[in-house]
Amino acid sequence: MNNSTPKYTNLRNKIYWLHYKLPASTFKHSSLSSQLIRLSLNTTDPDKAGSLAQLLVIKLKEYCKTTLTENITKVSLDKLIIDTLTNLGEVSPQSIQRPAHKTITHTISSAFIQYDNEMVQAQLWREKTRCDNLAATTNLIELISDIPLSKLNSSTCREYKSKLLRYPIHRTKLAELKNVGLTELMSSKKAYPTISITTVNNQIRKTNSFFNWLLKQGLIDNNPMTGMKIKQKSSLKAARSSFDYSDLTSLFSSAIYTEHTFLHDYQFWLPLLALYSGARLEELCQLYITDIKLDAEIPYFNIADNYPDQHLKNNSSRRAIPIHPELINLGLLTFINQKKFKGEIKLFGYLKPQREKFGHKPSQWFSKYKAKCGIEDSKKVFHSFRHTMVDNLKQIRAQDYEIKTLLGHQSGSVTHDIYGSIDTPIDSIYDMLKGLSFRELTRKVKIWR
Repeated sequence: MNNSTPKYTNLRNKIYWLHYKLPASTFKHSSLSSQLIRLSLNTTDPDKAGSLAQLLVIKLKEYCKTTLTENITKVSLDKLIIDTLTNLGEVSPQSIQRPAHKTITHTISSAFIQYDNEMVQAQLWREKTRCDNLAATTNLIELISDIPLSKLNSSTCREYKSKLLRYPIHRTKLAELKNVGLTELMSSKKAYPTISITTVNNQIRKTNSFFNWLLKQGLIDNNPMTGMKIKQKSSLKAARSSFDYSDLTSLFSSAIYTEHTFLHDYQFWLPLLALYSGARLEELCQLYITDIKLDAEIPYFNIADNYPDQHLKNNSSRRAIPIHPELINLGLLTFINQKKFKGEIKLFGYLKPQREKFGHKPSQWFSKYKAKCGIEDSKKVFHSFRHTMVDNLKQIRAQDYEIKTLLGHQSGSVTHDIYGSIDTPIDSIYDMLKGLSFRELTRKVKIWR
C-alpha cells in the first residue's frame, strides 16, 4: 500500500479493495476465521474508494460495538456490507467480490475442537464438564461416524438416538465388551444390558448444546437434535429418596459413631454435617477452615468459591449455612480446633480431587457404608440427606423461600438467583434450622473429644 492509497483500501489490478482489520477483542471472541475483511469496491477512483471504505468501516465499527460477539458471523458482516453498498446504489449483491479462498468443510470432530477451545477459554467448562462433553461427542462420532456438518439432519439424529438406546452399559470397562466393535455388539444375538434412559437423555442434552453452538456460529442452518430427548415417566424428584427414621438410626448407631472406629475422620463427620445442614457432598468436602465462621454472632459455614479448587453448582449455591447447635454439642468445635492446631487449612485436606471432585472417595465409601447398615434402596444415597432436610423442614411448616436459601436452590427471583444469597441475613434461617432436632437419632453418637 502506498501513500496515495486511501485509508482502509488497497489497490489490486487498478481496482480498489476494502482492507480492514476488525478489532482484536471482537475477532478473539467471535467465530470468524479471519480478522481481515477484504472485498472489491468496484472502482478505479481513489476518492470514491476512500469514501466508500470510510463509510463501510464506520458501519462495521458501529455493528461490532452494539452486537454480541457470539452473534458476529461472516454471514452477518456480509449482509451489513451488501445492504450498505446496495442502498447507496453502488453495487448489487451479485457484484460483491472477495479474494479466492479455500472452503473449509467442517466435520463433527473439527467443529467440536473449536467448541471445546471456546468453552475452555471462556472458563465456562470445568475439567469434568469438558471430559463429559468430549465423551458424548466421541460416542456421537462412533455411532454415526465423523460426518460433515452439512449431512447432519433429523435422520442422522434419529439414528443416533436409536443406537444410544441399544448402547451396552460399561462397554469400556467390561473385558468381554471393550475389544468388540460397536457394530458387532449391536448386531449380536446375545443380549447385553444397555445404558439407562437417563444416561441416554444426558448424552442427547450435551449433543444438543453442541449443536445449538454450531447454529449460533452459522455452521448449521438448524438444530436437528431438537426434540430428540426421551420423555420419562419418573420425575427427577423420584430419582432420589429421603432417609426415613429407621435409616438414620442405623446410619448413626454403627461403631463409627459409638466407638469412633473409622479409617478417616470424614466418615464420622460428613454424614453428620449433611444431616444438620442439607449441604451438598462436594460443598462439604471442599471446605477450608476459614470457611467455618465460629466467631460470628451466629456461627455458619460459608459456602463459596474463594479458592481455586472450590467450585459451586450455580450462583444460588453461594450462601451462609448456620451451624446447628447440636453439631457443636457433638464436638464440631473441638474437631475444628484440632485441625487448626495441626496447621491444617482445609477441613478434609487429605481428600484428593478426581476430575475436580473432592467427594469421589467419600461417595464411594458411603455407598458401601449405607449397604452395611441395611439400606439397599438404590435411590437412597448421600444426596438423600438434602431430601431428608427438605421433608423435615416442611413438617415444621418452614417457608419455601427459606428452605431454598438454606439449600442453595434458585428462588425464582431474578435478584436472588443472579446475585446468590451469601449476603442474606441468616437470623431467620437459623431460627428455622433450630426448629429441627435430630438428637433422638444421634443419641448413641460418641462426642468428639
